[in-house]
Amino acid sequence: MASPPPPAAAAPTTIGALDEDLLREIFLRLPSVTSLARAAFACRVFLRAVRSSPAFRRRFRELHPPPLLAVCLAPHMRAVVPAAADRCSSVVSDPDTAAAAAAFADLLRDADADEWRADPEIPYSECYVALVNRATNQTASYSPHSQSLKIYPKEPPHGGGDAYLEFHALSPDDGDPDQRPSRVVCVLHERSWAWARAAVFSSCTMEWRVFLEAGTLLPDGDRYTAGTVVNGFVCWVHSGRVLALDTAAFQFSLIYLPPPLKGQGPFSKLGQTKDGELCLVSVHQCDLSVWFPTADDEGVQWFTLHRLFPLHTSVKEITEHSGEDQAAYRWWVRPMAVIDGFVYLSVAYRSCMEPRSPEWFLSFCLETAQMNLLHKESCFLPSLIDPYIMTSWPSSLIDNKDLETGVIGQIFEDDGPTGTEEASPVLFTALESFKEALIDDDNVNFTTIGAFLLDDEKNSLQNKISTLESGLATARDRALRIGSGSNSREGMERGSWWQMWNGRLGSAYSQFLWLIVAFFIGIMMCFLL
Repeated sequence: MASPPPPAAAAPTTIGALDEDLLREIFLRLPSVTSLARAAFACRVFLRAVRSSPAFRRRFRELHPPPLLAVCLAPHMRAVVPAAADRCSSVVSDPDTAAAAAAFADLLRDADADEWRADPEIPYSECYVALVNRATNQTASYSPHSQSLKIYPKEPPHGGGDAYLEFHALSPDDGDPDQRPSRVVCVLHERSWAWARAAVFSSCTMEWRVFLEAGTLLPDGDRYTAGTVVNGFVCWVHSGRVLALDTAAFQFSLIYLPPPLKGQGPFSKLGQTKDGELCLVSVHQCDLSVWFPTADDEGVQWFTLHRLFPLHTSVKEITEHSGEDQAAYRWWVRPMAVIDGFVYLSVAYRSCMEPRSPEWFLSFCLETAQMNLLHKESCFLPSLIDPYIMTSWPSSLIDNKDLETGVIGQIFEDDGPTGTEEASPVLFTALESFKEALIDDDNVNFTTIGAFLLDDEKNSLQNKISTLESGLATARDRALRIGSGSNSREGMERGSWWQMWNGRLGSAYSQFLWLIVAFFIGIMMCFLL
């Protein structure tokens, strides 16, 4: 009797056979958004797994700090691009590295036909590009980092007290990083904050809502300060207090600073925790403190200490400083930003023996107290610095309409990880209808409003803002291209197929394979224990 035929050999399991849920569990273990982009654009299966799950992107955002793409220096917006600097140490000649830094510098370059130009004296400060109208000498400031706009009067209105307008684009109420801004808040106020008026534009109703004037916000007056949008609040930091506008109730309130926080200046930053709570982070020597607003028995809001983190040991370990004098007071630690529970820090060592100390850029997680090195600059940057941190998802990692582009060979061409986004459409739409909304409001002081641009200059200002945003998108694309380790199409055509595989697909797949091995080893250890 003939023996039965042997069973057919099982087909080998390939990476492409893994289901999307397992792929996403593995992707969560990648170190950054740029690493995720490298893996996602290796093949359509990986890309679909990332694009098809908003829940995965939210979870990835919770576990990983938004990437630091550049550090911009005042007053000329010279940029240090960490990915370019790090790559230069290992790549002899790479056009992308030079182009990345040059793209930021080109943001302040004006065309002869531009009606608005960058202020020749101080073109950039506190994340804002200062603009001057060639014909009227009127000034405005725009922040491409946060899509905020300030418009100053053509001339101080009679009795107006030097008022000006601020426009701030707000994210959707649900805080979904996939979505673009959906509201614009406008605040008209005096420089001394003796009075203020707020209005809000919604992209859902396409209408402005103007609120009643609020008076005597800061009775003793105060100096100018830039507004910061923090999770539903627009905040202005003043001496000894923070003025906050709640964009849900549209009410102003004061949050007072305790004595340890007064006069901190660049050593304190407003931000939000992972849970979206407003907080203030302060650094004194090598101690990082987190403060939350709390009402006292009389209902007055104060920032109260929530937690204290000693950073001295972690800083010494990451910087690998070998100096004999390791005293905490010699470390210069500055918070640059606080975003979703991650604090971005600048660290330098002050010593007469080391006048050209390096400067380290770090991230610190308020939930886990984990510190990570983002970039090491060869010498201390003496200028005022602003971090450019990518807080929104690259457009091509959330757009599911076309999976045929943006994969192998076209990572950053037709559908790159960021695309070329324009300035917030809701901001331009709000500006178009702002004058009509004021005309319909019987309580508006037209003597004051008449000093602002709302007619011919508006279109030219929008064109200038669009140019800034387009240039920033180019700079962002180039920084991400370097960070994800990809090369241009022309470079691939000049190189061999094996070089392309080793430089792009090889690194993505090898990193992915190591993640799979680590993932399954962890599962086996759980069963064995």
